[in-house]
Amino acid sequence: MTLPAPNLDDRGFQDLVDEAKRLVQLRNPNWTDHNVSDPGVTLIETFAYMADQLIYRLNRVPERHYIKFLELLGERLIPPGAATTDVEFRLSVAQELDVVIPEGTLVSTPRTTPAPPITFSTQRDLVIPDVTVVEILTKSADGPFSSHDEARAGGRDFPAFSGTPVPGDALYIALSAPAPRCIVRLTFSGNPTIEGIGVDPRNPPYVVEAWDGQEWSAVDLILDDTGGLNRDGDMEFLVAQHERSIIAGVQGAWLRIRVVEAAPGQPRYRVSPDIGSVASGTVGGIVIAQHCEPVFGELLGPCSGTPGDRLTLSRSPLIAGQIYLEIEVSGPHGWESWERVESFVNSGPMDQHFTIDEVAGVIQFGPVVRQPDGSARLYGATPPAQSMVRVPRYLVGGGREGNVDAGTLTVLRSSIPFVSNVINPRAANGGSDAETIDDLKSRAAISVRTQARAVTAADYEMLVRLAAPSIARVSCRDATDLGKPGHVLVQVVPWVPADVRDFELLLPSPEVLRNIEVLLEPRRVLGSIMHVEPPSYLGVVVATRLVPQPGSDARTLVTRADQALRAYLHPVTGGPHGDGWPFGHPLLIAEVHSVLQRVPGVAYVDLVRLIPADVVTGARGTPADIVQPGQHSLLFCVGNEIEVRE
Repeated sequence: MTLPAPNLDDRGFQDLVDEAKRLVQLRNPNWTDHNVSDPGVTLIETFAYMADQLIYRLNRVPERHYIKFLELLGERLIPPGAATTDVEFRLSVAQELDVVIPEGTLVSTPRTTPAPPITFSTQRDLVIPDVTVVEILTKSADGPFSSHDEARAGGRDFPAFSGTPVPGDALYIALSAPAPRCIVRLTFSGNPTIEGIGVDPRNPPYVVEAWDGQEWSAVDLILDDTGGLNRDGDMEFLVAQHERSIIAGVQGAWLRIRVVEAAPGQPRYRVSPDIGSVASGTVGGIVIAQHCEPVFGELLGPCSGTPGDRLTLSRSPLIAGQIYLEIEVSGPHGWESWERVESFVNSGPMDQHFTIDEVAGVIQFGPVVRQPDGSARLYGATPPAQSMVRVPRYLVGGGREGNVDAGTLTVLRSSIPFVSNVINPRAANGGSDAETIDDLKSRAAISVRTQARAVTAADYEMLVRLAAPSIARVSCRDATDLGKPGHVLVQVVPWVPADVRDFELLLPSPEVLRNIEVLLEPRRVLGSIMHVEPPSYLGVVVATRLVPQPGSDARTLVTRADQALRAYLHPVTGGPHGDGWPFGHPLLIAEVHSVLQRVPGVAYVDLVRLIPADVVTGARGTPADIVQPGQHSLLFCVGNEIEVRE
């Protein structure tokens, strides 16, 4: 409950004018014209307006004091969170030299409005290496490796698998260099053609895998126009992790095409395809990018040499999560790195520490504090007078506007040779606006009670929002009911677009999870074990048949119904109360009826079936009247089947 605050002066403009006119009548009875056209009344109204402004400013003094008290308690505005996505860079043609996409490369949306475009920057270097095929091996399911060097040297075809391919047969291809996070193209050709009889060219029974240093992992197949190795063509796939290894005495970065068990109704190979040659090249790559712009090598100073000195960055606000931000201070022996800390409470006189206010962009060095015995103690070292400060790198930007849809980042703002186009294959998520003063006031009432200690569930949830503004929902639970007494389960859901269709957007990045753990670890109760992770999700498919109102367009009705169902099941903004689907809450047919009945153009809902599904594989369960997620799980709409009865 907010305590009532007294109004220091409740008089308004009209009150001041009326009081002045009454005083005029008492002191100058001869002044009888009090109309607004009289020059004297004009002067009265002018002075009343000025006094009204002074009263307004006087009444804001308590609010200023309140904010200063919050500052005294160490409260700060939470900086904006930056949305994150993957950006794909495509080369015009595979190059014979390595192409480097440097960290800080800028991509943006097209400028279609007077507002500036939304800009993202890459967060690490992307190296697109030149790769060639150095060796090709064939291995049957239970047999040894066979080399095809002699056939390749003589220009003859060789079989990709055993005579009659069976699951486990594989074609091993060694590349000259690993290509992690790159799009690799393999070009197959035969003499005069390659041929594998029996398979469906649109659905061949094989998978492409890469050696990641620990195991064979499947790659994301982008293109396969070989028809199951039935004709000359290309394969393009994204290799996430790729390492060198030695197979059959040959060192290389290995890929393999492995025959798998055919699915029901899927044709199998009857004859192995014959291959004449395999060429390789890297035609692009994918790197993570954030909605921010990097600032490199900014110089600040000179320093005054007094404890508690402050310097202001040229740009602000900084995005959240830069817990390892460093600065460099010039000295007689060159540049020395200084470490960022949350506060100076544990800093000694010689510790090269600083703090930073991300929203204001202010760097502060340790103060000097007078002790009870009259001595002075330095909390952190002080840079020498006239020394310069260099900030090697910091990131500015962020905000919810960065949660752009897939396929919108198409403009390359940095000049990089051989790059033909860019695009983001998935939507961006995690963007959040900077905290407002009103939000800070609400949060401060809680943080004053917790004193930055993680004891209750509410403490954990508040601290998570401090550590990662990109997190939209937090749930802290005692894991005793999961068979882990003494464990604390912290489940987090990032900000995601309103029409989220990609399940991977609901998984926070490893960096965000690490930032949360770094903040919570020193504040948890001694002896407790903390787990920070996304919740588990149960997919759901709504199958329904709608009866339209007369004159309603069936296609429009299907679109509206699908949007309404996805909005209701949204993990952040859905649910009965619009604050996200409740953890462990079941979906009932009655709820679906209620949602669909409110869709414009629906006369009534004829049929509804709820189908549970796996969010990763898409495998469906048995239709039912209720879908019940686990106690700590959320629902995710993987798709809807909507029919409009004519």
